[in-house]
Formats: sequence, C-alpha cells, structure tokens
Amino acid sequence: MNILITGGAGFIGYHLARFHAGRGDQVHLMDNLFKSEGRRDPDFELLTQLPNVQMHQLDLTKPLVDVNIGDSLDIVYHLAAINGTRLFYEIPYDVARINLLTTINLLDWLKGRAVGRLLYTSTSEVYAGCEALGLLPIPTPETVPVVFAQPTPVRFSYGTSKFMGEFLCTQFGRSNNVPATVIRYHNIYGPRMGQKHVIPEFILRAHRRESPFAIFGGDETRAFCHIDDAVAATYRVAVTPACEQQIVHIGNSTEEITIHQLAELLFQLMNLQLPIEERGRRSGSVSRRCPDTAKLNQLTGFTPRVSLQQGLPGAIEWYMAQTS
Repeated sequence: MNILITGGAGFIGYHLARFHAGRGDQVHLMDNLFKSEGRRDPDFELLTQLPNVQMHQLDLTKPLVDVNIGDSLDIVYHLAAINGTRLFYEIPYDVARINLLTTINLLDWLKGRAVGRLLYTSTSEVYAGCEALGLLPIPTPETVPVVFAQPTPVRFSYGTSKFMGEFLCTQFGRSNNVPATVIRYHNIYGPRMGQKHVIPEFILRAHRRESPFAIFGGDETRAFCHIDDAVAATYRVAVTPACEQQIVHIGNSTEEITIHQLAELLFQLMNLQLPIEERGRRSGSVSRRCPDTAKLNQLTGFTPRVSLQQGLPGAIEWYMAQTS
C-alpha cells in the first residue's frame, strides 16, 4: 500500500507511520518539523531511516508544489494540525488559521489524484459547546448535534477549525469521487505525545515533586485511549468500506476517570505522595467526556484492549527517560 500521513512527525502520526512501516507499506510523511508537535528526535530519526519511509518537510499552510509522491495513494491520513489544550488559549488565531489552511492546501493538492481513502482526524473538542448547553449525552454518540453558541471563546479555536475540516473533507470526497471518512479522537495518550496534554504534563510535574500539586477541573472526567488502540482502530476504519462517508469515534468508553483520580493514579504508579490543590475549572472546558464507540465496533469489529493501568506505566517510563 502507498500511504500518506500529514503531521507524520507528531504523536499519532508517528505511531501510525510505525504501524504501516511494520506492515511493509510505502509510507510518505508530511510535516513542517518546526511549527507544531512534529519534531526530529531519536525515535523519529529511526523511523525515517527505514527504506520504506520517506519524509517530506514542508509547510502545509502554503500551496503544495514539487512534492514527489505520485498520483495514486491507497490511504491519506490527514492529521496535521496545531493541538494542545494550552495552545487553544495562548494562540487561538494561529490554531484556527493553520488548521484550516493545512486542510485546504492538502485537498487542493489531492484533486485529480487517485485516492483509495481520505481519512480526516477530528476531535471530541467539537462537542464542547453542546456540553456547555447541557445537551451532551454520556457516553456521546456521533449523532449528537455540534453546537458553538458564539465564536468568541478562545478554546473553540481548535474545535471550530477541526469541525470545518470535517465538512471540507467530506464534501471534497463527494465532489471528487474520493471515499472519505471522519474520525473523532477522544483523549489519546501514550509515549511521545509532547508536553501540552494532561497526562504528560502531570507526569513531568509529579516527577519535579510539585507540592502542592495544582489541578484545574479536578471533578471533570475524561475517557483515555492508549495510542496502540487508537492506531489499530484508525487503520481498521481506513480499510473498512462500510466506514466511507461516516463519522466514527475512536476512544475507550470503559476508561472514564476524573482528573483528580488521574493524578492520584499517576502518583500511585510513580510511588509518590503529593498533596493536590484544586484551582477551579478553565474557561470553556467540558465537565465530562466519554465517547460511545458502539459504531466503531459495529462497522469494524474493533474493541480497545489497553486499560489505563496497563498503558500509563509505558507513558511514565518514556517521559522519565527523556528527563535523564
């Protein structure tokens, strides 16, 4: 298979590339390597040294020219985006602008090429406005209306841009006879996911013995999904014909946990005892998030296998190795 992964140096993109390279597929990666989570580290360098992996360093916010990948691609995974909760608040304009431009420029480049499946990776953040209005059922199915009460909350910089990307990719598929699918990731975690998400942030702060250990939204819940499950589910969706023109959740509905409990579990796994200090909730943050993954199972037969107790030690080990 001939595979293209945008955002290939990022968290999920890297793990997805490793998966396909291990299958013997020809893997093309697109990443700018300087404006996002994408980066050249030892793990990524080893990946790009494989004979069936080719790295294309480019800026997807600009039109694509002179990219030698060919005119036929079996699967295009579009993951390139600015992510990380802190960035939603710190640089909201850049988050929205870059996420939209990368999608538009990729689709313009794909026009006229033979694409077996275009898979756009979206996010559970699209449900934040619905939750704020008290309209969000838990577990959350894909059929829930996506609501943005007003365009002013800065946290919506990510959710609104990703939702518009869903529309663009779906309509591109219909207009250009390209099978297209949207997946919405729900709190994927694991090694090499950067430092701007709650699990790595907690691991690194706990390692520094921060005391008191401050948390925001301690009573909020998230259902975390290990990267190995996310990659396996993503591939299953990409190769399942029944998933064409569908929106599919990828997550683990059995692993819902409060942020307070998450901190305590990490302390337990790291053999630490730190006092926790609650500091309220962040503006626009949802109080509860847990996907209904029945559709994923019905369409592909996939069910997650990695529990938090099984998955967190590997993440802790990886981040501790980075600090030594």
